[in-house]
Amino acid sequence: MKLYCSVVFACLLFLCGCQRGEVDDLRQSQDAMLYVQKEQKSQQFQQNDEVLDKLKEEYLSRFLAPLKNLEPNLKVEDVFWFEKKLSKYSGYGENLKKNQPQDMEHIIKQMQLENYPNAREVAIITKDTNVRMVPSLKPKYSKVNGYPFDRWQNSSIFYGTPVLITQYDVTKRFAHIQTEFVYGWVEVSDLAILTDRQIQTLLRVKDFVMPNNDTQILSDHHGYITQERIGKLFFSPSKDEIFVFKRKSNGEARLEKIKYVQSDFHRFPQIFSQKAMATYINLLIGQKYGWGGMYENRDCSSFIRDLFSNFALYLPRNSRAQSYANTHRIELEKLSREQKEKIIIKNGTPFATILWLKGHIMLYIGTNKKGEVMVAHNAWSVHSQNFLEKNEHKLGGVVITTLQPAAEYNGLFFKGKTLGDQVVAMTNFAQVFKGEK
Repeated sequence: MKLYCSVVFACLLFLCGCQRGEVDDLRQSQDAMLYVQKEQKSQQFQQNDEVLDKLKEEYLSRFLAPLKNLEPNLKVEDVFWFEKKLSKYSGYGENLKKNQPQDMEHIIKQMQLENYPNAREVAIITKDTNVRMVPSLKPKYSKVNGYPFDRWQNSSIFYGTPVLITQYDVTKRFAHIQTEFVYGWVEVSDLAILTDRQIQTLLRVKDFVMPNNDTQILSDHHGYITQERIGKLFFSPSKDEIFVFKRKSNGEARLEKIKYVQSDFHRFPQIFSQKAMATYINLLIGQKYGWGGMYENRDCSSFIRDLFSNFALYLPRNSRAQSYANTHRIELEKLSREQKEKIIIKNGTPFATILWLKGHIMLYIGTNKKGEVMVAHNAWSVHSQNFLEKNEHKLGGVVITTLQPAAEYNGLFFKGKTLGDQVVAMTNFAQVFKGEK
């Protein structure tokens, strides 16, 4: 009888899938350099100076837009699209209890939307900080166990980013800022107003640098200034100097030039190559996931955005918009996972092609020894399903996986959708780096 029960139990496990544990994909090497094609290891991408200069010009025109002619977007329904949903979908607060209607009404009043825009000031971000959907640091979760997905966290924004202030809340603790990649509320203490003279000084700068690392601290004789981060752009008025920005007591900016360690930076932009992209990925492997940039960590789209910034590709904030950022987009939604992988391998360029599924974005980096598509991405979790339950498997940060992480925990007949099952489209940026659009 015991033998019979054991056999039955073993069969049930087989049909239902294994119990939750470490994802097999995470046991394999997390070295992106292993996927760099041999012919790419010793040469740059086919990119001439003219193409590189054009990419730089396009990137800077968007990055510097607040310093030039960026006007407030007067379409309130576009800028504050979520406002009508505040009272309808109040969600849960930091105590994991439902937010009350009066809380939502208070936030709406704080924004003063009837007076939008009530400001037009050019400023610079003086601290890596959060861009919020509402003028509040309190979270809003869609469900009780909704962590880490604070729906009021819109994005993070790097130190040294020019912004246009279009609105102040009632308290003037928060300012609503506009850039070419994000709108949202930032604490006033994390930005500084630029004078016309300072704006002209910055616009005269022709050279820029980006860090070769994500952890070094930039400091001067007063102490900490900011952290060097992959994809963070610095103004370089001379070969060995960069501008740093500080907020004065009156809210205005102070510009200072400091010497910097040149080996910690590279000239912007860098020529695209698989090896260069793999190097940056390896620097970020294992970093923790941060929804919307919470805790100064990246999420899936900021991971992609910061990687491509090194090569002067200015991408939008959210993953869906990123997938439409180039005309070389192929729809994959109605295909099987196997069909998708064949098309990705045939039409994708390793380290230059992104794969989009609703709510997530990944970078295609090549294939493993089994011929499976491999991706680098920043992910919170994936799911599996069997006859008994649906399980969540934490990835928790920047990882290299197949398109089927945790598939080993699916049952034989009851299966959760893999990343590959959910891929909607692929977008190849290789032609952009070659000057072909």
